Formats: sequence, structure tokens, C-alpha cells
Amino acid sequence: MRSIFLQIILLSFALLSTAVAVAVDASLSKNVIVSRGLNYHYLYTPAKASKPTLLFCHGYPSSPRDWHTITSTLQAKGYGVLIPDMLGYGGTAKPAASAAFVPSLISRDIVDILDAEKLDTVVAVGHDWGSKVISGVANHYPERVSAYAFFAVPFELVVPPPNFPAELAQQRAQYGYELYGYWLFFNSPDANAVMQAHMNSVVSILYPNDPAIWKTHFAPTGTFRKSLNENYLAPLPSWWSEADKDAFVDTFRRNGFPTNWYSVMVSGESQADDIKTIPDDRKFPPARAPIYFGIAQQDAICLPEIGYQTFANEGFKNHSITIKEYDAAHWLIISEAAEIASDLEGWLEKSVLPIL
Repeated sequence: MRSIFLQIILLSFALLSTAVAVAVDASLSKNVIVSRGLNYHYLYTPAKASKPTLLFCHGYPSSPRDWHTITSTLQAKGYGVLIPDMLGYGGTAKPAASAAFVPSLISRDIVDILDAEKLDTVVAVGHDWGSKVISGVANHYPERVSAYAFFAVPFELVVPPPNFPAELAQQRAQYGYELYGYWLFFNSPDANAVMQAHMNSVVSILYPNDPAIWKTHFAPTGTFRKSLNENYLAPLPSWWSEADKDAFVDTFRRNGFPTNWYSVMVSGESQADDIKTIPDDRKFPPARAPIYFGIAQQDAICLPEIGYQTFANEGFKNHSITIKEYDAAHWLIISEAAEIASDLEGWLEKSVLPIL
């Protein structure tokens, strides 16, 4: 009886992500219960011949759909593709406690998925918070990753818990506006309800045609809430289709926005977990692993200079790092998908395949 009940639950998880699965061509829709008892839904297509499998980790608020142009191109070249619904999204479990989102636990979840598919190693690709996820895997399970590709957000360094007022003040002084003030909104108990009540404004602000809108209507403290309550609307970019918008609205109407990705940062739980669980010799990826970093030149929050500063760190002095700037805003994996797919293929052939 319990087995039948579990099968029904897993089937319902898969159905929740059917639209996304269709968008990611022939990938197989699968589920696994990871070692801490949570369900993860993911899309998986095995590699052909001697090609490696690429793990794609999306950010907030996103879904595997964001990767579909890139993954379709690489699948056609024989690369394996593994794309989880990250924790809190789609058919994956949605824990209520922010403590469930600390990096050491999510890293273990990812490795459990790799184990389920008998994948010894993967090439890890991340965008936005997905970059933090693959950074955590580098810290905790570096033997499971042969190379890393980061987009918009670079490798996440181990840092102490934040003094948020001081950090925001420093950002105002350095950049002329706060970069992370919106984190406080996402950490508020009514954030999801406010966004659900103003979904058209959410779409308009998160995916604006003019990236500078983030400086005035999103990033600084209080501006996102104010813009939503005023039903602010701005033109959408040409690269984001009506189908993309409809899929976004449908996904987050159904599942809600997993704001714990921000709560765990604002509370300091994420940083404290890093400090507690990551030894000094694992604070950076191993030097043997090539790194690709795609910079979004027009990103008003994940600024290019932050990425350059990260990879200029002494801990990366012996790494093979390829950096490319894209004339794009934060969602470059969608707007520049064809170019990125080609660039990743070239990087894999030049820097990754020879070391496997």
C-alpha cells in the first residue's frame, strides 16, 4: 500500500513538470528520493559514446526550461544532460524551513542524484543561485566534478554571515544604489502573497527589456514591493516569448516562489554552514578542473567586476579559467542561448575533453 501511495506521489511530481519536460526535447523525466528523504524531480538524457554529462543548475526564479536551447544543442552533439528542478521548484520537494536550503545539504542532494544515475563525474553548469549550488558541490564533493561553468554569478567564496545594513551602505557608496536590498523583501513572510497578487508586475520587473529598471524598481530596499503594489509594468524583451511568459506564470502560480533561497542567506544560515563544513583545502575548486565564466555585461546586480574580483583571488592562481563577456543582462542563458551553446561546446572540446 505504501509503495502504491509513493508511486502516486512521484507521478504527481512528474505531471507538475510535464510542460517543462516537453520544452526540453527528448529528456527523460525522473524522480529520486535523496538521502535526507526529499523528492527531487529532474530531466536526464544519457551521454553518447565517450562524451561527458553536463549538470545544469538553474537559479531564482527559474526552471529547467531556461536551459532548453543550450541543452538541446549539446544533446545533439552527444553530451549527456541532467537538469534538476532545484529545491523548492517544480516537482522537487518544497521544505518550509530555510535551514533545509544550506549548501552542505543541497550539495549532498545533487550527489545523490548523480549516484542514482551512476554518474561518477559531471561537468557542472550553474546560473544565478545555480552557481552557488555548483560552488557547494566543488567545496564538498570536488571528486564528482571534472569542470565548472558559471553564468552571471561566479564561484561563491566562503564568507562570514552578513552585516546587512553595513553591506547595503557600502553598496550605495560604491555603486550609487543597493544591489541586494531586494533580498529583504524575499525574506519577508508575505513576499509570496504579494508576488502572487501582482504577477504581471513580477514578470515585467524580473524580465525587463531595459536592464536599468533593476536599479530603480527592484534592487534597492523597498523598491520591488513598492513597484508591485503600484502594478508597475514595463516592456518585455523580444527574446522572451509569450510562451515563456505563460510557462513562468503557470509554474509559479502553481508552486509559489521558493524565497528560502534568500532567507537562508539573510539569516546567515548559509554562510555559517559553509564555515562549519568546508575545510580550508576545499574552499576553492581543485586546480585540475577547468572553469568557464560567462559575464552578463548589462547585469545591474551581478556586476561584471564582482566576477573578475572573484577569479582574481589567490585561490584561483593555478586554475585554467576562460572568461567571456556577453552583451546581455542577467538572463543571458536565455537571450544568448545559441551563442552560449556554441561557446560551451568549444570550451568543452578545447579545455575539458582532453583531460577526461
